[in-house]
Amino acid sequence: MLFKTGPLCMRMFSANAAVNKKVLQKLRSETGLPFIKIKEALQETDNNPDKALKWLEEKSIEQNWAKAQKLSQRATSQGLVGVLKKKDFVSMVTLQCETESVAKNEHFISLLHHSALALQQRQENGVIKAQAVLDLTVDNQLLSDLLTATIGRLGENIKAKDCYVYRLDSPNVSTSSYLHRRTTSEINGMSLGTIGSLAVFENLNNEAVGTAIAQHIVGTENCDNLLEQPLLQDESVTVGQLCEEHNFRILDHYRMSIQ
Repeated sequence: MLFKTGPLCMRMFSANAAVNKKVLQKLRSETGLPFIKIKEALQETDNNPDKALKWLEEKSIEQNWAKAQKLSQRATSQGLVGVLKKKDFVSMVTLQCETESVAKNEHFISLLHHSALALQQRQENGVIKAQAVLDLTVDNQLLSDLLTATIGRLGENIKAKDCYVYRLDSPNVSTSSYLHRRTTSEINGMSLGTIGSLAVFENLNNEAVGTAIAQHIVGTENCDNLLEQPLLQDESVTVGQLCEEHNFRILDHYRMSIQ
């Protein structure tokens, strides 16, 4: 009688295949994953380290997506707003999470920073919808994949909100930002808080005035008709009058919060 080698038998053979211990130790050192998971990967790939890494990556992505889907309905009342300023662009991004401890986690902040960096790929100015941001890549990875990997690592629901970017294509254009409840010092050039604002100016040469307007935007939830509003720090003057006094224009402005 011939020995049958169907799919089940092949899986049993693979599961019992000998593992190269040197390769096992090497992959353990590189990935930090449990020995049992690396052993499974090597058994599935005939001790090929490159194929084993790819197998582990594919399994990790599957598990992260499953976890993200499972956690997707959980409330996200915490998070961070980040403002990143570079020579030719400025961006403001918001990520929500479930707890304050995760909002302070280095992997969460790293995801926020990657999101802010990715926005430099956009050529238009203004608000970028959250899904459009997640479709961007950074370091050859989709932000959506980085998001699910962070969810898988931290075990909390994490959501991206709409973001904002403005390209600084003229020496006469400048920006001011303000972050309320600032949580820490700058990280990788990015300022962090729970409520933030960005204001874009033309021909503004007074940094203190720009900061005052950015503070006003944070303190005023309704920023319609901004020029007609009395300045929060000095209600005897409107924002528009301040612009006239210092001979500059407000080109754009945006406010966001973790809520």
